[in-house]
Amino acid sequence: MKVKVIKKFRDKIDHVTEYAKGTILEVQDEERAKSLIDRGLAKEFKGNQKAAVILKAQAEEPASEGAEAADGDGSDE
Repeated sequence: MKVKVIKKFRDKIDHVTEYAKGTILEVQDEERAKSLIDRGLAKEFKGNQKAAVILKAQAEEPASEGAEAADGDGSDE
């Protein structure tokens, strides 16, 4: 699913990569895409513009401390 970032946020995997407002993402994990939309970080994008970044589906990872903070926006906006 393609989404367009509407509020800057940091990647939940590396916690370093920031996705700027207006960036088009191709999110291969439907649950992750829906989570970004539900939390107001992105909206579904149906245009023909090529995605700037592809977020691949992740295999199940062992639970760790702070896992609930995944995809936190990390911004001061």
